[in-house]
Amino acid sequence: MYHKLRIFFLLLLLSPLRSTAQDGIQSREYFVNSLVKISGPVLEALARNELKKTMPVEVTSHPWGDRKQVAYLEAFGRTLSGIAPWLELGPDETEEGKLREMYIRLALLGIQNATDPESPDYMNFTEGGQPLVDAAFFAQGLLRAPTQLWERLDDQTRQNVLHALKSTREISPAYSNWLLFTAMVEAALLKFGDKADLVRIEYGWNKHKEWYLGDGVYGDGPDFHWDYYNSYVIQPMLLDIGAVLREQYNNTGAEKYKRFLRDYGDFRERAKRYAAIQERLISPEGTYPPIGRSIPYRFGAFQVLSQMALLGNLPDEVSPGQVRSALHAIISRHQQAPDMFDENGWLTLGFYGRDPEIAEGYLSTGSLYLCTEVFLALGLPPEAAFWTDNPADWTQRKLWNGKPVKRDHAYYPQRNKEPDWETVIDGRSFDNYAVFEQYWEYNYPWGTDHNGSARMYADNQDHEQLSLEGGMLHIKAIPVVKDEGKSSSPPHAKIRYRSAAIHAKHQINVTREYPVYKISGEFRAPTTPGTWPAFWLTAVNGWPPESDILEFKGDAYNWQNTFITPEEVSTVKKNIPSAADRWHTYTVILKRTDDTNLSVEYFVDGERTGSHIANFTGKPMWLIINLQMEGSSGSPGPDTPTSYFARNVSVQRSVSL
Repeated sequence: MYHKLRIFFLLLLLSPLRSTAQDGIQSREYFVNSLVKISGPVLEALARNELKKTMPVEVTSHPWGDRKQVAYLEAFGRTLSGIAPWLELGPDETEEGKLREMYIRLALLGIQNATDPESPDYMNFTEGGQPLVDAAFFAQGLLRAPTQLWERLDDQTRQNVLHALKSTREISPAYSNWLLFTAMVEAALLKFGDKADLVRIEYGWNKHKEWYLGDGVYGDGPDFHWDYYNSYVIQPMLLDIGAVLREQYNNTGAEKYKRFLRDYGDFRERAKRYAAIQERLISPEGTYPPIGRSIPYRFGAFQVLSQMALLGNLPDEVSPGQVRSALHAIISRHQQAPDMFDENGWLTLGFYGRDPEIAEGYLSTGSLYLCTEVFLALGLPPEAAFWTDNPADWTQRKLWNGKPVKRDHAYYPQRNKEPDWETVIDGRSFDNYAVFEQYWEYNYPWGTDHNGSARMYADNQDHEQLSLEGGMLHIKAIPVVKDEGKSSSPPHAKIRYRSAAIHAKHQINVTREYPVYKISGEFRAPTTPGTWPAFWLTAVNGWPPESDILEFKGDAYNWQNTFITPEEVSTVKKNIPSAADRWHTYTVILKRTDDTNLSVEYFVDGERTGSHIANFTGKPMWLIINLQMEGSSGSPGPDTPTSYFARNVSVQRSVSL
């Protein structure tokens, strides 16, 4: 049944396979089609409890033992690791979304059958050394799709999964990249609420700190191996394990996790450099050097490049469009080989097509499904730049066609490098009311009134003064039609307008743990006399501190103020004549200096406008967006409605420096 459904959906997506990257939509279709062509036989057979019955186990002429004992967990664990980010997007009403739901269901059945001791396809997690490797890939798949895989499992299957993962503790890892397999299993146990052995994580983590060689490359153990294991295993697992440790610290604040954060920032920077190297390895024809062992993993060699695209952490000189085009070319080049698949759709042993003797003795059919790791970027939604950017030449294609490229330089850690940002509020919080209400509260933190003539009216039912329109926040101030008295806040102005305010649920607090905050947003702000829009920070406990990122007072000058005391205030003013008609970006970066002081850097449209020093360290602040009226902006205000627009408002804080 699943095979017929897959054929149906594939025909809807595209037929035949497109092998030329014409645009992002067609390229995404090609990626999806290629992924399900590879993973379909594994997931469909396992969902039917027939993987052991139907999957061939092709080996080289000099295999290491009976590969049938380990091939099935290899095939499933590796497939799940590669397909998981795509599954995590979840189902939707598009044809791709319906296909994705089908594969989520296949994967869930596969997990159930692979871990149920009574199942014909119950897998070997303990016999020999190899099961540790593929239990780690299995765990990595669960970590990459926690919502669609782990959370949709029934309780018994969850217990079976945890038992299977813990059973691999019997296996001693080799003194090499294998230490990360142990760490990955423990990271999954930590994430999914079981008792994890942090020592097993820390040992592999610290050894890879020791084995870092420079320029984004790690040794495989104490020695350097010129192969693709930095991409097959080392860098992706360091990143995924690090993400779990960072999440644990954010959730618990426990010191035992905090010590990993600086290393995690380093690992991400090194992976970015390695991704730059990977991109430059790809020839104009979509080929790459067949260097080192395990090359039958084929385009799985480019897992890091795809993963960095997924994480939005590509090198500055590498655009999402050129990465998509380069990966498309590699996938297409391999699939042009007439015998990459057997007559039943299973992968064959080889590099370009079938060639069993190019494989090491530890490889078999199951091993080959590590190639699915190249598809990690499918975890990006169709509207992401990776898919919407125009096709672009990658570095070698530019060079060999006589086009200029930027110089390549080795990676050296920078003393004043950009922090490793954790996003607290992303630019999508105005997409709909459900998302909005996860991050924002209505009105001021103290109520509906403040120091002008507008009273704030908005809640989850009343959207007259505050509405969301296409990812944009629209605040509208309208003159009152009846007497509403005076503001309850000094100077107790007569209420002459109904307007709206919001404040973020997250409090901004620069501390030792979070030494840098970056707060930014795009706004179209009214500048007519009597209008007083603001995007600002103010004290949770007493006043000040205050930092005004955007404040117009009835004219085209934006005020960026830092209140240290009521009398001591530093101000930057910038004339922005188009403030009401065009989108402009207003930003503040708060950076801890010591336990008392921090720097306050203001920007408009990416250009620094000023820098102040303030005693705000350790003082929590509210983030507020509001349209107040009159007061400091003059009187009388307009007698017609006034609009204030915001979009792409984000709050980021540093995880490490």
